[in-house]
Amino acid sequence: MGKAARLFNGTAEQTLYGRVTPTAEQREVLQTQWNALADHLKEQLAAWGYPISTWLQGSYKYGTLIKPVHKGEEYDVDVGVYFEWNPGDVDISPTPAQLRHWVQRELVEYRQSNPDVERVEEPPKERCSRVTYQRQFHIDTPTYHLNRGTDERRLACLSGKWENSDPKALYKWFKNAIGSDNREQLRRLVRYLKGWAAVAFEEAPASRPSSILLTVLTTEAFSEMWGARLLGIADDDALVAVIESMYVRMHKDRRVRNPVDRDEDLNRISDEAWDAFLTRLTVLRDAAQMSSDAEDEAGAALAWAGAFSFLMPLPETDELEVVEHLSGRALMQIPEIQVQVFDSERKSLLATHMNEVPAVGRNQALTFTIVNRQVIPDFAAIEWTVRNDGTEADYLGDLGHASGGIGMFSVDERTAYVGKHYMDCIIRCNGSVFSARRIPVFISADVRALAKPVQRNWTRLRTRRGRRR
Repeated sequence: MGKAARLFNGTAEQTLYGRVTPTAEQREVLQTQWNALADHLKEQLAAWGYPISTWLQGSYKYGTLIKPVHKGEEYDVDVGVYFEWNPGDVDISPTPAQLRHWVQRELVEYRQSNPDVERVEEPPKERCSRVTYQRQFHIDTPTYHLNRGTDERRLACLSGKWENSDPKALYKWFKNAIGSDNREQLRRLVRYLKGWAAVAFEEAPASRPSSILLTVLTTEAFSEMWGARLLGIADDDALVAVIESMYVRMHKDRRVRNPVDRDEDLNRISDEAWDAFLTRLTVLRDAAQMSSDAEDEAGAALAWAGAFSFLMPLPETDELEVVEHLSGRALMQIPEIQVQVFDSERKSLLATHMNEVPAVGRNQALTFTIVNRQVIPDFAAIEWTVRNDGTEADYLGDLGHASGGIGMFSVDERTAYVGKHYMDCIIRCNGSVFSARRIPVFISADVRALAKPVQRNWTRLRTRRGRRR
């Protein structure tokens, strides 16, 4: 059993799987909207005289869709539109540009009758049109020619060319690559890695691996772990093995062949962006190795947080004390955090708390300050990580953020979403965690209903520093 398995997909208050996976309500909204759009396109495009079909594809179809993890990001749903004809039965067939024009025009018409649609992208992309909705998602509509007799598909590109593309064949490969007993675990592993890519490449978007690239790499690595799957393997242990396989493979050969079209390389990261990808993959591999070497759940979780940042949940604790492996002595005292609560304009100090914010309203300013800064080692990196939770943060895709640096003894934040959130202060020296403090922040929608602070016992965990033997 993996040391951090409970925090990946177990009984913890928060899990990595829960933080990156859409809720049932969110999936229902997406399904309702893509079904409505698909029905509209099938009905209206049929007027051109060709049988029309649609096929859901991409992450939603694979069951690996993740939430937006940064504010302003959107869910991405792909609905393929298929014009059917047999080239031998017609004298003149539509061009790729014509098909794209017909679809784009119908999307614009659809926007006029659907108040949920915010806009239709103009001009459309080379390989698809895009409809953006009010509720933080968009639907891409790649357009294809389907020869039903041969079951062949061609993608219509805006530039006027046909591109060989068969998303259905690749989905069937994915579905059959792993038996049904392990397929859900494979989907979770893909989601974990897509979550990692979402946070690790925020400042290097050109180096970010595509969803299909991560899906194929994960599937091929996991398919080779038949012995571990047979015996049963925890998600965190399986992820360690998958990451190691990816690391070795991508350093050896950057090409990733499409399993159903060996002539296609799914790795489209440019030469200029490749080094940044390898650097971040190395950080992920280091985190995986450190998690394997950790003594306990807390140590493993902190190791994974080095790669997954605010997405990775930490154990339900207030204080984390790191002790030497042999002596059992604490590396440092745990930082004491003062939290000042100001009004929205930072003109009036409303309250001061220590190590928690038991009650605060929305749209108020907070300042977190380490008051016993003398315990912080010289040149230690101080990390401040916000982990948001709750329906409002979920809806807006604002799951958290992180900042930090040497000598960063204070940080400013602002309350926004109702619920229980965390500010985590982690002290690292040369990459190793020395101690951590978790500051829960309880935000209420109604300031008048704020509860009176209640004295409570603090929960402290201890984790050992050093390699597991």
